Amino acid sequence: MALDVSWVLSPLLALPGVARGVVLSRDGLILGGSADLTAETGERAAAMTSSVLGAARALCDGLSNGADGEVVDVVISVGGGYYYIAPAGDRAALVVAATGAVNIGSLAYEVQLQVQKLIKALNEASAARAPGARA
Repeated sequence: MALDVSWVLSPLLALPGVARGVVLSRDGLILGGSADLTAETGERAAAMTSSVLGAARALCDGLSNGADGEVVDVVISVGGGYYYIAPAGDRAALVVAATGAVNIGSLAYEVQLQVQKLIKALNEASAARAPGARA
């Protein structure tokens, strides 16, 4: 990982019911993850999350009737809880796994706060790597 942004998950993992998470690039590469996540599990989650977001964007584009179909989040409800996916600008996304005990409204709010911090961090990192950027 060239840029580890696992820190963005810390406030989310502190929420009751949130088990683990992954930060990924839009093309499915892992940018960070929960401390207990193996590299293989994180990479698989990143790749699958990227695919889910691509499918969600295609669905929105196909059914939008000209309306803005930008995906803000995707919530997958499973028997034991949720997977909450949120794009972070046009370069990244995050996914968290939570039990049924999570307050989904609080999770949604906190995810959007962290998404904004992630977008800012990625923009700053990109600007620092740009030709002519000061070291």
